[in-house]
Amino acid sequence: MYDWENIADQLQRVANGENNAWDKLIIALHPLLAALVQRQPIGRLRGDEDAKRDIVTKVIGKLHRDEHRVITKFVTHENPPPIKAWIRIMVRSAAIDVMRGHPEFQRNYENQLPGWFSLATLVTVDGAARPDSLQAKQREAERFMTKAVESARDAIAEHDDGAAAELARVWNVGVVHTRRLIKRIDCYPSVFAMILEGHTYGEIARVLALSRREIELTVRYIEEFYRARGFAS
Repeated sequence: MYDWENIADQLQRVANGENNAWDKLIIALHPLLAALVQRQPIGRLRGDEDAKRDIVTKVIGKLHRDEHRVITKFVTHENPPPIKAWIRIMVRSAAIDVMRGHPEFQRNYENQLPGWFSLATLVTVDGAARPDSLQAKQREAERFMTKAVESARDAIAEHDDGAAAELARVWNVGVVHTRRLIKRIDCYPSVFAMILEGHTYGEIARVLALSRREIELTVRYIEEFYRARGFAS
């Protein structure tokens, strides 16, 4: 159904910086993106065509950002995952972002639960949430990540090189945490979401075209950031 050989070829051409490769890649990817969006568990937004277009736009934006950095990492990875699995994770992440940004799904972010945080405590080995209090903690952690990334993007747009210092001042945390967030602003939400789904570090590394060590460091940095913001037990 999909011309995987052509998609792989266009990904390589985009990474090589060839003229017109980006437009050809989007044309080749669009049927796959549209089909994957249709399968996303986005509740009542399933019938919202604008929301579906927003999801596709977010994925395309991620592929295009920073001179196609994500594409370059993928095609140069020593053992990349299947293209469909790689794209599926990006579509899922974009769908979550769109759903969380919709008024129907927005929750009160100020209701934070005090005195806890470790990613390992938020999931079971099979990725299923434990009952009651753990589900509440998981939802709170998800809201915090969404807001943190949004705030970081806003700070980058407004303060440029001073974004990390400004975020550290506003959040009252060490600047090391905000520098890490800004450096890995595209990586934090994806790694966080996949950890909560029960994926192993190795699986996450393959899907995101990163090393296992990078995933381990990112998880550690996320946990340290949450603790610095008052989520630690």
